[in-house]
Amino acid sequence: MTLALAVAAAISTPTGADGAEPGNGASVMQAWGDNSSGQTDLPSDLRGGLKAVMKISLGHRHGTAVTADKKLYAWGDNSHGEGSVPDYLQNLGAIDVASGWGFNVVLGDDFNARVWGDTPYGLDSVPQAAVDVDLIQVAAGGNHALAKSSGGKVFAWGGNNLGQTDVPTAVKNTTIKSIAAGVGFSLALSSSGKVYAWGTPSYGLSTVPPALEGKTVVQIAAGRSHALALTSDNEIVAWGDNSQGALNVPALAPGDRWTQIAAGDGFSSGVAKDSQTAGVWGSGATGIRQPPPQPSAGSNPVSVAAGGDFLVQGFKRLGVIAAPTVTRVEGVFRVGTPVQASHATFGPDDATVTKTGEWFTVRNDVVIKVGTGMTYTPKATDIGWNLVFRTRAVSTSYGSAYSDTAQAPVKGTLFTSVTRPVITGDAYIGSTLKGSLSSVPAADSYRYDWYADGVYRKTSDTRGEYVVQEADRGKKITLMGYADKAGHERIAAGTSEPTATVLDAPQFQVSMPPMVKGTARVGSMLGVTPAVVSPTPAQTSYQWYRNGQPISGATDSSYRAARADDGRSVGVMLTFAGPGRRDTVAVSPSVTIGKAAPRLIWTAKQGSRSGSKRYVGISVAVSAAGVPSLTGVVKIRDGSKVVKTLTLRRGRASTVVKLARGKRTIKVTYYGTTGVHATSLTRRLNVK
Repeated sequence: MTLALAVAAAISTPTGADGAEPGNGASVMQAWGDNSSGQTDLPSDLRGGLKAVMKISLGHRHGTAVTADKKLYAWGDNSHGEGSVPDYLQNLGAIDVASGWGFNVVLGDDFNARVWGDTPYGLDSVPQAAVDVDLIQVAAGGNHALAKSSGGKVFAWGGNNLGQTDVPTAVKNTTIKSIAAGVGFSLALSSSGKVYAWGTPSYGLSTVPPALEGKTVVQIAAGRSHALALTSDNEIVAWGDNSQGALNVPALAPGDRWTQIAAGDGFSSGVAKDSQTAGVWGSGATGIRQPPPQPSAGSNPVSVAAGGDFLVQGFKRLGVIAAPTVTRVEGVFRVGTPVQASHATFGPDDATVTKTGEWFTVRNDVVIKVGTGMTYTPKATDIGWNLVFRTRAVSTSYGSAYSDTAQAPVKGTLFTSVTRPVITGDAYIGSTLKGSLSSVPAADSYRYDWYADGVYRKTSDTRGEYVVQEADRGKKITLMGYADKAGHERIAAGTSEPTATVLDAPQFQVSMPPMVKGTARVGSMLGVTPAVVSPTPAQTSYQWYRNGQPISGATDSSYRAARADDGRSVGVMLTFAGPGRRDTVAVSPSVTIGKAAPRLIWTAKQGSRSGSKRYVGISVAVSAAGVPSLTGVVKIRDGSKVVKTLTLRRGRASTVVKLARGKRTIKVTYYGTTGVHATSLTRRLNVK
């Protein structure tokens, strides 16, 4: 069986002042060790930095605490009600508390003591002498209790089987500043730093060790069967049962010092200035000698309390009572609309906390600081990010902390209004439909999503055009529109009225066909007399035909008849196209292409004589409009006699003939070629 007892200590170098507070204002308490009765399951108020713990005391398998707001807490073993606070003590206004073996002693702000839990030996009967004075400290042992008055007097009651309630005369005659109680023994510390002990002589517990002679003691602690004293020169003196090593005080690093001590069942503990966890020595039962890591980053522990087989250490941390808040509309932030923030509330004492505000944008784990202070106006560059306000808190006693608002998206400024989309154009296959809408303010761009009987077809840009497809036949076309503007949230303009059911587009009406104009012979330029068409087509294309077959490359509105057309039929087909109409074809009547009429020129140049004759040079040129590089046979006659046969090359030929002198009849004949008629030219030539 074990027993824990109350501990008194200060956070800084002990001074020995009255009313030393074992909780030291710690706001985050951490427990470890035996949890068979839930004794390490601390109340949430003591773990989250919300309240300052001014007193904490651990019993055999339960614990109690008092916070700065004078609220009383109890937890752990509740076999006798010791692990819970009775209703009549809920609003006591507690200033001190001590836990013993199945019972507790609490001191109210009326300076009177109350006892609850297992109370044999008259534990629940506080002596009248103690009732008549103002009590400022209590302690609880195995089956007895102690109290100290504001005047430094000690009162004891309960079990006295070992003399533990027989307060020595020397104690009665001195001013006491703190008290402690173990199993069957009691301790007192005078205002001058002297230790007194009484009760069981076992393990020498009732005898103050000589090592304390001449020393000034600043703290005392009582375990089940051993005791500790912390001197002003940083020495821990231990006495009593050392069967589990509870008296084997470890050495500290040079320059470090003890700030608080605690004693439990076969083990001891202390808080050192430079240590991140409480030091524990003695019994290793239930893992008591392996303190867990700090519950959160921060300063070193400022308090420690020991129970039966468990420990509690305390840290000074800020806790968040209420997160910061911000103003937002419908859960979002708008560009250009100022956002006002209210700071978070921190424990344990929000009034002593210095706070600053910061603004961040967050997206995909990327965090950007965008402002400070309590007001922020989102910018266009914040769109698509989440906005967070952070309260940063700094406390002289409790360090620093921060608390954030929940993330919420930044969206653009809302449009004032937007019109419903409108579709213009005829719902014919191949026709182009046009969408339109408007907004206030005017958008930078509009988006148009086209649907056929609710099935998405395409998205078009600001022009809002859609060409009706074959797949749309028999369906109705609708349009959904959106407006976009820099710094604004996209606004949906809704859905347009549906078009009529999509049908084939009507054809153009041709009331008079086109006609071929021009001379129908090789080399002539042929044109087209326009057809009479309704409505006027947006585009007209041409294709010329020879004997019903398209002529390659002949796609202009005019065509020059080639030699290949000689004797053949030539016509033209016009194709009319335009929005909302099917392509319509109109074919002209054909014309038969005749041969070209050539032009023949010849010249003669007389040369030297040869007896009765003279040499004459004759040059021939034959051409036909539209027929380049004529070829063919040319014959030269003198009277009826053929004197020379020539072949045209690129429409020209020349030769020299010998003619008799005198007046001659010279005939030059061109015999034609494909697409070109024959021709001749006769002239009188005086050969000298």
